[in-house]
Amino acid sequence: MIRLRGATARLATVLMMVLAIGVTSTIMYPAQVAKADACSINGRDCYFGYFYNGYDGGPGVRQHNVFSAPALLNVNNPEDLINTIRSHMVCGGGRLLNAGEQNATGSAFIINTMLGLPAGTSKDAACQQFDKWAGIVRDWAPNTNYNLNYYFAGLNTRSTYTDVAWYISAQTTAYSIVFFDKVDGHPLYAIKKDCGNPVGRLESLDQPYTLTPHVDTISPTNIEAGSKVSVNTSVDNVGDRPSANTQWEITQITVKPGKKAPHEDENGTVSGTAPCQSNGGAPAGDYFVSGDADCKNVAKGNGIFNLGTPAQNLKPSVSGLDVGDLPVGTRVCFALSVQPRSNNDGAWAHSKPICTTVGKKPKVQIWGGDLGVRGMVDTSTSVKDMGGNKTFGSWVEYGVFAVGTVNRFASGSGLVNQASNNQVDWSKLTFANKNLAGADAFGNYSTLAGFRPVPTVASFFGNIQDKTAVSGSLNVGDPSKQFTTGDSVKVNTAGDLSVSGTIGLKKSVVIIASGTVTIDNNIQYDDGTLGSIHDIPQVVIIANNINITDNVSRVDAWLVTTGTIDTCSNVTTTLTSNKCNQPLEVNGPVITNKLVLKRTAGSDTGAASGDPAERFNLRPDAYLWAQLQASGNNKAQTVYSRELPPRF
Repeated sequence: MIRLRGATARLATVLMMVLAIGVTSTIMYPAQVAKADACSINGRDCYFGYFYNGYDGGPGVRQHNVFSAPALLNVNNPEDLINTIRSHMVCGGGRLLNAGEQNATGSAFIINTMLGLPAGTSKDAACQQFDKWAGIVRDWAPNTNYNLNYYFAGLNTRSTYTDVAWYISAQTTAYSIVFFDKVDGHPLYAIKKDCGNPVGRLESLDQPYTLTPHVDTISPTNIEAGSKVSVNTSVDNVGDRPSANTQWEITQITVKPGKKAPHEDENGTVSGTAPCQSNGGAPAGDYFVSGDADCKNVAKGNGIFNLGTPAQNLKPSVSGLDVGDLPVGTRVCFALSVQPRSNNDGAWAHSKPICTTVGKKPKVQIWGGDLGVRGMVDTSTSVKDMGGNKTFGSWVEYGVFAVGTVNRFASGSGLVNQASNNQVDWSKLTFANKNLAGADAFGNYSTLAGFRPVPTVASFFGNIQDKTAVSGSLNVGDPSKQFTTGDSVKVNTAGDLSVSGTIGLKKSVVIIASGTVTIDNNIQYDDGTLGSIHDIPQVVIIANNINITDNVSRVDAWLVTTGTIDTCSNVTTTLTSNKCNQPLEVNGPVITNKLVLKRTAGSDTGAASGDPAERFNLRPDAYLWAQLQASGNNKAQTVYSRELPPRF
């Protein structure tokens, strides 16, 4: 049987058969090893010395061992081998006779051939590359005291002990020091312990490879707080062989807004420091931690990376990763690290951190009414783990009627405290919610020609005869621009106009502008107690376009346009979370050809995840005021009518 005395058994599993006591058996070498008739080794034919190419006499001549007794019998681990070889080496032109020179020559021969250096390489090369060789031996961790059959014996020349030549030897069994391939397990290099003779075809252990990790993609590229992402990575292996068994870790680096991740400006780095300890990462070392960033391990494993740029057999990845409920502007970066980075360097190789920034998907809410659209509705949802998944998004309190499709927009307040991310669960009042085949479908309620007409608010107030032209700006609190609620309506006409102010109880203002009305400060109704319908204040703005500037947070008014309503008109550059970031509330009916929602407020972390950027609230005061104005002079005149579903 095989005995492993004081040896590492890490690679013992590659043995293909067991040797029975007292029986000469054969280990099945790969075909290229078992060539007893192919005597050329390391560029020399049989019987010719490795160093000087001298002929050693050929078959039948008595040979000597590579090492004198006790040779390598006391070698039981990598350090034993390194120390024994070191003790026999002669460097710098020194010369030992007899056994001393025999062992010095053998030491140089083993180092050179183990490094794959061609025949004719000097003995001094072994001295110069001793440290490299020792590092390989330590990394390879040979299996010592291994009972091995051999095919070739490397022996010293007959008398001078200055060279090593190759002789064919019988296939006998002897304890040996064996270096196995780390990938497929076949023996690369073996040395008989009793004589120091290398046996087999002596494949080089210096088969270099270098690993370079990369983060390839983060998906989706645009994330918000609580997003789930997938990270795909790869590793380039450049060299002569697949890697050894290599550990890898994917690290998430969370960086303060406006700051950079550690080593983000470097195109990959090498360090003895591990990437990150947090969340089960490497036991020591926090390479990706700084005063502006912390890190956590999000995936790890080990494996062999085949040659290739990138290696195709192993591409570490992680999917469905919750980045965390992070504030807007936080930078989330990912890096891949591998260790050891090469065949002769046990350091970590770290990829360049690849980053994305936490943004937000602003939401809109419509209270107290329906949403009617002569096109399509396309908004977004956010799914977050709030002790269980919650879906946040835009919604209307009642129904949705659209000519086109309705995507990710809820009706019937369906996204209030909603766990499902399936639209069918929160679009019960989206018309229609089934297609002709009976499958779930949202929108396509009617054709454009058959869609319900636009309420005639503009034409009703346009027919009022009592008109006064104004220009420049208008304060709705100015008594000269008001009329008493319930009395005859007075209309203020203008081209372009700026409007703002607070209007008291019992007063109303109507504005009709042929140009653009800009709301550059809040328009607010007096919040006092209403004693009757005649106490209701109201503002009606009818214009070609209505612009609302970013400092406005509340508009108590009807907004009616034939053009566009822009909720943050003075910001024309690319939107960020720092622009148009004040929530806007509009209290009153909104009728427009195009609604541009540009506010970036809300959609924050935790309980604020569903807060809207804009909220449109059709309150009962608008209905009551409209009824009062339409019923003047003892007759009822309908401004517009709407059927609402009951709400309890």
